[in-house]
Amino acid sequence: MKPFAIWTALSKSDDPDQKAENAATRKRTTTAICISLALHVLLLVGAAYLTILVISPKTKMMFEGKKSPSLPARKLEHSIRVKQMKKQTRKPQILQRLVTEAPSKVALPQMPDMKTPDIKDMKDTPLINSRAGSIGGIGSGGGGAGRGLGGGTGYSDTMFFGENLRTRSICICMDISPSMVAKGVVQDVASETEAMLSRMNVRTKFNVVVFVDGALAFSPQMVYATKENKDKAIAWIKHPFDSKRDGNRSGFSGSTPSEAIRAAIDMGAETIFVLSDDPPYLSQSYGSAEIPTHKQDIMDMVQSAARNTGHPVKVYPTLYKPHQNARGRESYDYYKEMAKSTGARCIIWPKGWEIPREGQSKADFNATLTTRQKRLAEQEKNSRSAK
Repeated sequence: MKPFAIWTALSKSDDPDQKAENAATRKRTTTAICISLALHVLLLVGAAYLTILVISPKTKMMFEGKKSPSLPARKLEHSIRVKQMKKQTRKPQILQRLVTEAPSKVALPQMPDMKTPDIKDMKDTPLINSRAGSIGGIGSGGGGAGRGLGGGTGYSDTMFFGENLRTRSICICMDISPSMVAKGVVQDVASETEAMLSRMNVRTKFNVVVFVDGALAFSPQMVYATKENKDKAIAWIKHPFDSKRDGNRSGFSGSTPSEAIRAAIDMGAETIFVLSDDPPYLSQSYGSAEIPTHKQDIMDMVQSAARNTGHPVKVYPTLYKPHQNARGRESYDYYKEMAKSTGARCIIWPKGWEIPREGQSKADFNATLTTRQKRLAEQEKNSRSAK
């Protein structure tokens, strides 16, 4: 109560000097009280801080491990079953074996010699192809066991008369009429066939068929391109043919590849080369009228080949030194349509051989041919002089 009493006594004085002194005294008193309060507050704060820091108990350290990876219910169940099966399964017991070196009283009969067939003697038929293709259906859930004997393997990249080929089976149909033989078709076909076969692997099949108005084949069925078969085929092509008997059909007359193409399709050929210089024509006998539907019959047979055999069939007509007149033009137009219908192309051999353009007159073509022949003769003369 003393501070308040002093404060009251100082405020009751009436002397001006005394009032001024009293005011100064009050100011000092107020300052001292504020400082005292501030010190008390600081002491209280410090005491509270020390209490929290020192007296309060320390928190216990807690350690948290990583959560174990959760397995799906199915995998976990499978893992448990596997462990149970391992516990239940007994380990195989190893039995003691008795071994003796004494000769046995029981003698087994001698096994007979078993010879495996050689691939070079294997032949192929459309029936085998159609049945073998069904083998690929085994295990359809996994995409099949394969494409059968006629598919998936046996491809060869080769070339014939300048045409790059990728094929599994090829048949060469060669016209051996007197006009073709005189032009040298046999020698050129033998050379081209030998080069073509040299690029083939043994799993690719081939055959050669010669024709006039019938067909005569090197082999009754397609054969694999083994060295032995290649050598036999080249020798067969080079041997002299009798165009009056070989490749002829009894009771007919003409020059047509119809039977040769039919034979190649029936054998299962995917690529067929037809070498000729004439458009096909056929009559019932020598001197009689030509069968009017014969050309269209061949075209229908070729265009339906893929549908009937179940595999693509490409026909490459190769005009060997065709007639340089309207007949040659007719032959080119017909065979070009045939090739186009199978996705192939018509070839004129040798390269650079001229035939009349469509609608070109005979005189214009002869003039063009004469100019070309002169140019070729001049080029040959210059090449010889350069040598």
